[in-house]
Amino acid sequence: MTEQTIKKQVAREYYNVLYSAKLHFASFDICEKLPTIISGISLSFGVIGLAFAELNSKALASLLLIIGIIGIILKPRELQKERYEATGINLTDISKKLEHIYCEVNGQDTASVTKARADLAQLQAEHRAVDTMSPVLMSSLYAHYKVFSEHNSGWMIAELGLGWRDKVPLGLRLTVIGGLLATLLWVNPLCVTSKTWAWVSEPCVGCWQEQPEPNLDREPTK
Repeated sequence: MTEQTIKKQVAREYYNVLYSAKLHFASFDICEKLPTIISGISLSFGVIGLAFAELNSKALASLLLIIGIIGIILKPRELQKERYEATGINLTDISKKLEHIYCEVNGQDTASVTKARADLAQLQAEHRAVDTMSPVLMSSLYAHYKVFSEHNSGWMIAELGLGWRDKVPLGLRLTVIGGLLATLLWVNPLCVTSKTWAWVSEPCVGCWQEQPEPNLDREPTK
């Protein structure tokens, strides 16, 4: 096995381990911080609704109810946040060992390549033995941010040839594109987002509408 091959394998395993670690840390952050944020938002909107009668509406009550339901759904995961943190720490330790292996590989020394191959196999076994947990919803987007912003992983990016598509998850790209399309549909001159497609029968200002033909038989006014 050549130096380039073993380095690429180490970099690939490092990415898998590091992403899994950040996925658990992201889940831990969400479980720890989101319930507090939800409680703060609910209390704030409740106080605002009491202070301003015009804001005390069914829409606000429905929004607060939805936020409360999200908090209830997240409660079982919140009780497991310590496990998320412990698993993330364990995986981070493995990623540091992989980075050390990468730095120790020397193409001029065949023994270093052989040792790196044996160490890589051992760490892969340790990675498989880690008791991972299912991630929290939306934690994958946060994990991508953590992988490429919180670590100096330029060597991994260069080794694997990662580009912006690898750094920006597909879900985030689709969300941004969907938001842009929704914005364009909202401001477009056809007003397709107006209530019950009212532009079909009552075109809004600026929308295209067929102008009535002039009545040539009408007598001119005196």
